[in-house]
Amino acid sequence: MSLVILFVLYLLTLSQCCKIASSVPPAVSMCRNCTELPKHLIQCEPVLDLEGNRTFLDKYGYGCVEMGGENYGEVKMTPVVCYPLEHFTCVHDPENSVPRDRTQKEIKDELLFLSTFTEPCIKYSGHYFQSTLIMSILLGIIGVDRFCLGWTGIGVGKMLTLGGLGIWWLIDIILLITGNLTPNDKSNWERLY
Repeated sequence: MSLVILFVLYLLTLSQCCKIASSVPPAVSMCRNCTELPKHLIQCEPVLDLEGNRTFLDKYGYGCVEMGGENYGEVKMTPVVCYPLEHFTCVHDPENSVPRDRTQKEIKDELLFLSTFTEPCIKYSGHYFQSTLIMSILLGIIGVDRFCLGWTGIGVGKMLTLGGLGIWWLIDIILLITGNLTPNDKSNWERLY
């Protein structure tokens, strides 16, 4: 019974939600500003990789000029472009608009907003440290580990010299363990959890 009452109240406020002025205090209205929605009621796009384009970051205030980092201090944080879940309405603040050229085309302009929370500038591309280490130990002599990490040229050299007669193979295992050999696309290792 209580679910039916809540659903009726939802339907009554749904049509009025977008008409409420932003000056109405949230305690009076059942509608919230889109930026005030909790994370479970919004869908956010992945972190935007600007590939060194600092101009976009300075103009719009979001995106990652540089991706990755090995420890917490090296990883940059950025807001992300979000929109409310389907069939959920919120009050849009025009001050918090997002440029259209870098966002999903099927989402209406008035639903896009910049999040108040930040996400780390990290990308993952399917490389696991444990499997790469095992691959390096077993097949590193013919350069398979370098091929899988995207270091194709070095992989060919390692394959033709049979791992530098074993020396290069051993050095790569040490580099991998110490964290100095990472994927070529500057992505981080995938998490196991």
